[in-house]
Amino acid sequence: MSGKFSLIILSLLATAASAQSVVDSQLTLTPYVTGLQVPTQIRFLGADDLLITEKNTGRVVRSQNGVLSTVLDLNVANNSERGLLGLTLDPHFAANNRVYGYYSVSSGGDGGTWVENRLSQFTWNGNTLGNEVPLQTFGRATDLLANGPNHDAGPIVFGPDGKLYGTTGDLNRRRAEQNILSEATVSALVGGIYRLNADGSVPDDNPFVAAANPDFHRWFAYGVRNSYGIAFDPLTGKLWNTENGPDLYDEINLAAPGFNSGWTQIMGPDARDPQGEGDLVQLPGSAYSDPEFSFRTPIAITGLAFLANSALDAAYRDALLVGDANNGNLYLFRLNAARDGFVLGGALGDLVADDLAERNALRFGEGFGGISDIQIGPDGDVYVASLGRGTVYRLSAPTPVPEPATPLLWAACGLALLLSRGRRSRRSQAA
Repeated sequence: MSGKFSLIILSLLATAASAQSVVDSQLTLTPYVTGLQVPTQIRFLGADDLLITEKNTGRVVRSQNGVLSTVLDLNVANNSERGLLGLTLDPHFAANNRVYGYYSVSSGGDGGTWVENRLSQFTWNGNTLGNEVPLQTFGRATDLLANGPNHDAGPIVFGPDGKLYGTTGDLNRRRAEQNILSEATVSALVGGIYRLNADGSVPDDNPFVAAANPDFHRWFAYGVRNSYGIAFDPLTGKLWNTENGPDLYDEINLAAPGFNSGWTQIMGPDARDPQGEGDLVQLPGSAYSDPEFSFRTPIAITGLAFLANSALDAAYRDALLVGDANNGNLYLFRLNAARDGFVLGGALGDLVADDLAERNALRFGEGFGGISDIQIGPDGDVYVASLGRGTVYRLSAPTPVPEPATPLLWAACGLALLLSRGRRSRRSQAA
């Protein structure tokens, strides 16, 4: 997370009593699920049926037609940014009932001693999650390296290629993934976007699978300080992520295979940073690229969602929605025709929000009390999870107004008139 504060502290500071609102008066914003404790991720089982992770309790909560129940309760270390941080369903969930979670394992109950950050597979039996199968770890207490407790990251998602993608922060470690040239062959085991098969194994076509050090094989991208947002564009299949800066530059990135995001050497545009690409650890097959957009003053950027194919598609097919934890705001970006960058002009033409006025020009919603996740539901509506308010909000498009019945009425009248003329004609012939 940005600055000296953790995600949860920032979100709680953002819980002032301002009402939630969006700039588009045609959209309807309503609380959808309430009574949650620091929700982090939301995933839908079906219509009005979703799973929600709670950071500090380690619970996966099911909301079914508004009724809450606990379907899994994990022991989590929850200090700073640790906790239950990621959840996603297998693409073949309807057949195999598999669900994946990412969390900070505790040796005791909730709030106990941190053991590791773990990616696990669970089985859904229709009412609860169980049969945990650990797949991978991303930082252990026994690594004899820095272990946070911040920069744990967490969101996980399956890509259109059927592979499992997830984010992990750097845990304050400093090795190859953090672009430390003196440690260019030694892995920190954290600090990137990983790509795995559904069973946790490493795909043969990963960008760094030929690296001499097998610890690099699972990475899709590296040089990531911390990331609470990861999503695939439904129209291009390209991966995007958000990244939390320190005291300068939160980022929105288009993450191609082998992407080096630049941390710790570069945050924000390279042109604004004293370090350059020559200061980066360049694993074979890697490539650095500037962010598609940066916030000069960090906002604790979090979830992101594309609005194409949503219920808002008609007006927002080219839109990307992004949230933050510091202010509880939503920001809207319009994508270019190639959907590989944003259409911005004026003071934002340099692809950086340099001050509050520039940031507010992008603001689409406010008053959410610290946003953690944004998802499109099976109904096409947009769902926004609020850390500080313990609520999932629903953003709905206008209900289409049925066409007036006048055309049908005129058609009926026309048919009646033709029949009437036919009867008159037959009577005339008979006379």
